[in-house]
Amino acid sequence: FSGAAAATAAGTAAGATGAGGMWLFSYNKENFGYDAGMRFGRFMMSRGFANAQVGQYREDIQGITGMTITKMDAWQSVTTLFLAVGAALSCAGRIGMHGAAPPGWYCALFSGSIFMSVMFNGVALWLSMHASLRAQCAATSLLTRKVRLPIPSTSQLDQARVFASAFERQEYRDIFRVPFMRHAEDAPQAAAAGSKPKGKKGESQEFGSTSRSTVPSWIRDEVVLDKAGGVLDEEGELHPAFEAPDHFKLLMKAQEEWRDYDVYARISMLYGVVSFLYAVTYYAVGYAICELRGFWAMWSLPVVFATAQALIFRLDILRTGNQRLPNAEFLGHLAPFFAVAACTLEYRYYYSKAQVAVTWGLVFVAYFCHLLMALRMLDLAWPVPSVKELPEEPGKQWWPSSWQVPGGFAKNLWFITPPKKLEDGQNCLLHEMDNMRANGGGISAASCRRRKAPATKASVGMTDSPVDDSGVAPFASMDIKRSNDLPWRLVRIAILTAAFQWFFMMVVSGVEVIMGPETLLKPPGEPPWIRDTKYRAWTPGMVHTSGAAALPEGYRLFAASKARYTSAKAPAAPLGEGPAAPH
Repeated sequence: FSGAAAATAAGTAAGATGAGGMWLFSYNKENFGYDAGMRFGRFMMSRGFANAQVGQYREDIQGITGMTITKMDAWQSVTTLFLAVGAALSCAGRIGMHGAAPPGWYCALFSGSIFMSVMFNGVALWLSMHASLRAQCAATSLLTRKVRLPIPSTSQLDQARVFASAFERQEYRDIFRVPFMRHAEDAPQAAAAGSKPKGKKGESQEFGSTSRSTVPSWIRDEVVLDKAGGVLDEEGELHPAFEAPDHFKLLMKAQEEWRDYDVYARISMLYGVVSFLYAVTYYAVGYAICELRGFWAMWSLPVVFATAQALIFRLDILRTGNQRLPNAEFLGHLAPFFAVAACTLEYRYYYSKAQVAVTWGLVFVAYFCHLLMALRMLDLAWPVPSVKELPEEPGKQWWPSSWQVPGGFAKNLWFITPPKKLEDGQNCLLHEMDNMRANGGGISAASCRRRKAPATKASVGMTDSPVDDSGVAPFASMDIKRSNDLPWRLVRIAILTAAFQWFFMMVVSGVEVIMGPETLLKPPGEPPWIRDTKYRAWTPGMVHTSGAAALPEGYRLFAASKARYTSAKAPAAPLGEGPAAPH
């Protein structure tokens, strides 16, 4: 009986042990399958978040470059309209075409202003086209070469998934582990959200939200394989905390290619508008005094346009301490008033040498005001380094202090660059992936069999050169072709040309004062001005054919410069010279 009882007890114990072993095997296999599914789900979710974040990065590029493109396209339309009106003022609508022409010095003021407007608006149009096209090319280059969605490859998906048969390769301590007992491996270090892991490698601590210090071997393998052991070596990190994402660095580097085009297109357009207001002022004043003989209207017109100029300057200009000609633009606003005063004496009923001298003095003052205004434009457009770093505030413009921009326009350029660092609570998943790859972790590091050396800063993340393995970026040799300050040099030449124009007029006006206005030009009616039709009556007798033997009656080609007097003592006009005209 005792032998049978012993056998029964042994059988019962063996059965219980087998049943317990089967239950433990099934329990731990179910845990393994659940953890494997969670691992693949975590991989897909992390890649989904990374794709969403890179999609946000692509929107960043489109937003920042789109702001420049939108501004430049709007300024192209504005400058084109000013060019069209300038062409009309200088051609069909010019003063002196429908009536008596104003003096030559006044024509110089009007023509000089309108063609200065054409020059500055033309430069602004060309610079804005360059800025818009360069920004579009940069955005396309970055979006097609650098900032791409991190879509996992087939090998990475294969590496992320786990077969059920992999449970058979686990340690027996994990296959038959009794619940609530210790696991085979110490729990890896887990970093708190938004912070770096502390401590040395190999130290055990609580894993996640549980109070256990041990984990199954497959969890340990996952951490070692996918997460670089849960501990990142700070010396081997490629990207420190709060470092700006790579697309921001690439975009800021690309912005240097069109930054000055954007800035100086804005400035050149302002100077073109100011010159256009000068031209409209002189056109209105010339029309009022030459054709309408509106004396008081002539005096009232400059007030309107000078006020418009002053308000535009007030909106766009910031007065700083590094300007050489502060407030000199106010004297430039007064130039039309000196011209109006000169016109008052020029069209005075009585003649005297003193009033001619005063008139020329006012003309020289008007020219000098325009010269001073041009020099003030040069002063405002001169680029200067930033004294201090601009604060990054929402809704305000920002650029690095290393950029040199015109100080007078620093508050109204509306140029936005990417932030220099991430804000608190922001993370870059691509940087985390690079850091794990540099430390031997990550799915991609394990699945990419082609890699034979650990990742370095030259092969992962941001590089010093904009050259990618897939091709050469369009900005690789741009600095060889031309420097980035080319727009500033072009605008400087345009401003100096305008200043030289007024200086030249001051010199040649002095020559005209000495020589007299009649010494350089032939009087009307002399060749090449042979179309003397203003005072002739068109009759059949005035039609001259090639077969006619005599000239038409009243033809004054060779006698237009002779003086005629209407007094009784004056001799009668020779035949063929027409009626006498007052001198």
